[in-house]
Amino acid sequence: MIWGPILAWYLFLAGLGAGAYATVALANIMKPDESGRFQFGGRLLAPIVVIIGLLLLIVDAEAGFHSPLRFFYLLSNWGSVMTWGTAILALFTLVACLSALLTIVKRPIPKALDYAGLFLALSTAGYTGVLIGVVTSYPLWNSALLPVLFTVSAFSTGISATFLIAVFIAHKEGVQLGSLKKLHFALPIIEILLIASLLFVAATGNPAGASSVASLVSGEFALLFWVGLIIIGLMLPIGLQLSESFLPARARKAQQEEPDEEPEEKAGKEKAGRGAALEVISGTGALIGGFLLRYLVLMAAVPLMFL
Repeated sequence: MIWGPILAWYLFLAGLGAGAYATVALANIMKPDESGRFQFGGRLLAPIVVIIGLLLLIVDAEAGFHSPLRFFYLLSNWGSVMTWGTAILALFTLVACLSALLTIVKRPIPKALDYAGLFLALSTAGYTGVLIGVVTSYPLWNSALLPVLFTVSAFSTGISATFLIAVFIAHKEGVQLGSLKKLHFALPIIEILLIASLLFVAATGNPAGASSVASLVSGEFALLFWVGLIIIGLMLPIGLQLSESFLPARARKAQQEEPDEEPEEKAGKEKAGRGAALEVISGTGALIGGFLLRYLVLMAAVPLMFL
């Protein structure tokens, strides 16, 4: 394998940064006056994780240590997907850093900047799938579904990380962002459908694709796939997000059982406490699943030449 776990971390962190920026940009566009503290964590997270991912990629390629000119050659080849990806990442990193700087100095973020950042975030998330999707010798990678899957996963991990940070610094603001909460719930469901479609297409295409799928669902990587990705990374967040929607009913039940303890205040604290705990577990599970998705897609892929 030319690409391994380090590239998986790069793909994960780049997608996470793109998703985090998209989350806070949408919050700023929809409710700029009610999501200031919620945006703070995501705006700082986005450039940090993308820069860390780029540093890991440099270490993995060893270009920064042995052949620095490779980067200049890369930027001169505009027929290459990697050249376009490098340009997109550079622009997105600049926008994300500018957004973080404005946040630190407590200046308002122009919506025009967030619209540009949204476009670049979407492009960055998609590029993480295109980067390996153009490798035709690996059927599991060479699919039009992969960039879509990685984009959905990037937004899912970004939303999860932003809400996870908000639990500690702006939980009330996070709860009020109903549209983002609904998207937070829907994305893992879409991921499951995309994963099933990707595996079906790969398994029915050729022996190398079938072998890749077999190693995931019943072979070497089956435990990580079913327990790590499907159960912890996808089903757990879906179940917990669904459970959170029943918190008001539970709060009302608690009021009826103990009516002498200021029911409204007690119910509010109970709902907030349970919601925060569920958000932490759900977000952690989604982040684990986001990394495992990329790791498994990379490591389980079987090239055509080996069969």
